Amino acid sequence: MHNSSNNNSEPEPEAWTRIRRQARIQRITTRHPFLSVGLPFLVAVVGGSFVLLLTQETKYEIRDKRIQNLSMDEALPPRRKFDIQEEYFRMKSKGDWGGSWEPKRVPRAAEDEPVFDRYDK
Repeated sequence: MHNSSNNNSEPEPEAWTRIRRQARIQRITTRHPFLSVGLPFLVAVVGGSFVLLLTQETKYEIRDKRIQNLSMDEALPPRRKFDIQEEYFRMKSKGDWGGSWEPKRVPRAAEDEPVFDRYDK
């Protein structure tokens, strides 16, 4: 007679296969710790790099579409032609030089002084 009550101390046949499978996995991971530590780490690193790659691709694709939709006038800021004299007068009128600036010669030693008549004699 088959007793199907919960007081039965023997596990059911499918429970035995599950227990055997768990014992086999535990035995293998105990012998080869790379399978329980190294392999999951490598899977996480490689998987993470693929996820980041896909996110960056999407980011750049969206940016490229937005840039392609802009016209040339919207994309580039207006530029004015550079003129050195205009910049000089603009800076002088703004007072960017401190107001009291004037060019002064720096004193140099006599031997550093360029003398052109030295070789004429």
